[in-house]
Amino acid sequence: MEKKFKIAVVQMKSEMKDTKYNLKKAIDFIEKAKNKGADIVCLPELFYSGYHLHREEFLAAAEKADGHMYQELSKVAKDKNLYIIGGYPEKTEVPGIVYNSSLMIDNNGSLVGNMRKVYLWGKEKLSFREGNKFPVFDTPFGRIGMLICYDIEFPEPPRIMALKGAEIILAPSVWSKEGENRWDIDLPAAALYNVLFTVGINTIDNGACGKSKIVNPRGDVITEASIDKEEIIYANIDLNHILKHRAKIPYMNDFKPETFNIDAIKTF
Repeated sequence: MEKKFKIAVVQMKSEMKDTKYNLKKAIDFIEKAKNKGADIVCLPELFYSGYHLHREEFLAAAEKADGHMYQELSKVAKDKNLYIIGGYPEKTEVPGIVYNSSLMIDNNGSLVGNMRKVYLWGKEKLSFREGNKFPVFDTPFGRIGMLICYDIEFPEPPRIMALKGAEIILAPSVWSKEGENRWDIDLPAAALYNVLFTVGINTIDNGACGKSKIVNPRGDVITEASIDKEEIIYANIDLNHILKHRAKIPYMNDFKPETFNIDAIKTF
């Protein structure tokens, strides 16, 4: 396992409904990131279709996990020898059921996994079906979890992933300026409380606050993008820091899952 690797976060603006344009732009960014030595490249939530669409438009843009977007990114991942994470509207076998999803492709071009957003924000409920799992994926770069935007506003999903062995949590997002203070709190808090790395991948314009960021297991922001520019930010990740900080900050060791009384929770 590679305990040290370089991650690239692509903060890009998508054109609504123009999947061809968005994919080409994303691939251009991926190639730039590879030229800078990236091992993993992350793209925002719904980068493929754009976020601000109506249900009918999401249905029209939706693809299966192994569809055209995957096929094209798979070629790039294999050719460039890197991992790619990117968000898209996921079509299912049942017509009309679409998920807000993000997939992970490995450096052989294979589909490692697919995350379906569990907590839908506001009007997203009119367009998407909610997911119901918080998967963690084994990779040569450690165990990686993916949460999508609003998922990381809840304390439980990052903790569930940490208990499954996650060492880094990626959060493709479209995060608003109105919620900017929460973006600045939630990502460092999730990193600190679970003593792992978190990565927020945001977009710009259309009310988004930018500020994509990479956070270390102490909750310190390693690097952060601007609020209004398309750009790529990078960080060299050393997973050895997780054990180092968990020795000093024993949250995971001291956590008592048996104190959670499910029956009591159900009374809410």
